[in-house]
Amino acid sequence: MAGVATATWATVGANPYGIAIDSSGNVYTANYGAGTVSKITPAGVVTEPWATVGASPYNIAIDSSGNVYTANSDVNTVSKITSAGVVTATWAVGYNPYGIAIDSSGNVYTANTGANTVSKITPAGVVTIAWATVGASPYGIAIDSSGNVYTANSGPNTVSKITPAGVVTIAWATVGAYPYGIAIDSSGNVYTSNYGNSTVSKITPAGVVTIAWATVGTSPFNIAIDSSGNVYTANNGANTISKITPAGVVTIAWATVGTHPYGIAIY
Repeated sequence: MAGVATATWATVGANPYGIAIDSSGNVYTANYGAGTVSKITPAGVVTEPWATVGASPYNIAIDSSGNVYTANSDVNTVSKITSAGVVTATWAVGYNPYGIAIDSSGNVYTANTGANTVSKITPAGVVTIAWATVGASPYGIAIDSSGNVYTANSGPNTVSKITPAGVVTIAWATVGAYPYGIAIDSSGNVYTSNYGNSTVSKITPAGVVTIAWATVGTSPFNIAIDSSGNVYTANNGANTISKITPAGVVTIAWATVGTHPYGIAIY
């Protein structure tokens, strides 16, 4: 069954790339072209700008306390914004941080596309700029329930895995062409959205790979998973959302949305 889309639910800052949702259902966008974060309430009330973070926020994440973090790719920093919209910290990280994720302890990690590294920032603000070296051009980053960190490496079409202790398997899995997005389900299966060949790859916790587990809309840029295990991709080239059930049944154009969707998030 197709989803019912509102193509223009809210107007936000220029070039929104990243999107995240807090526990109350507020939606936040990282507006790359405006250097801002927009906030949209569940009722659709927009505050733009809700926060100004400086140049080029590419992606966004939210911790369990409601603090919002942006990966500012052109200035190689991470900004921290309180739930009240106050920017309280800016940390220097690796070159071109595109992906950002937060673990259950509040540690922040960035996938540094230009440096082939992952940076780590503790809740106390201690930064390890090159905490791990991973595959070339990591875009997406995700963390499983055990604290293992995974990056989607668009250069060599691989996924890297880093344990909480920082032990790296650079080519833990080989996936489809140009994996940009990465997400993990409640069972520990890892999925990548492969921009170059319009597929989703699936990797089991044991590292068994199905490279073309699903074929989706053109140029899937990012990926998300709901609480029932359904997988969704934001198809940048098709202006659609694809949906894949846990059994691998695909609705390629489950919803038609605005032009060139980059990010996707599920509440």
